[in-house]
Amino acid sequence: MKIIKIENFIYLSIILFLMINFKFFESVYIVFKSSYEQRLIANYGYCEQSSYGFVSYIQKKYNLKKNIKILNEESYPSSQAFIYKPGENFYENKFILLNYNKVKTDIKLNDYFIIEQFKNCYFLEKK
Repeated sequence: MKIIKIENFIYLSIILFLMINFKFFESVYIVFKSSYEQRLIANYGYCEQSSYGFVSYIQKKYNLKKNIKILNEESYPSSQAFIYKPGENFYENKFILLNYNKVKTDIKLNDYFIIEQFKNCYFLEKK
């Protein structure tokens, strides 16, 4: 029977400690268990934060050929990067409104047709 050297035992202990401390096993489990889409929604929200889920849903359901302006009423990074198409123009009369708060905003929903709504996220078209 071969005896493990103390150096190897220390290295192995440090590696195991770091893997547990940085949740390596949990992260691997989540990557194998969840789809890419589910992981993005978990991190960016469906209709909160950057609202990846709602933006992706609108992109797929309405098969948007051009870029669309996205306005987030809260201070989160722009959601434009989720569906931006380089070289394409923007829709002139349509946009996505995220995290709408009627108390803090200048936007009046009466000026727009609501094409799609989920909670406080809207897909709007100018009247």
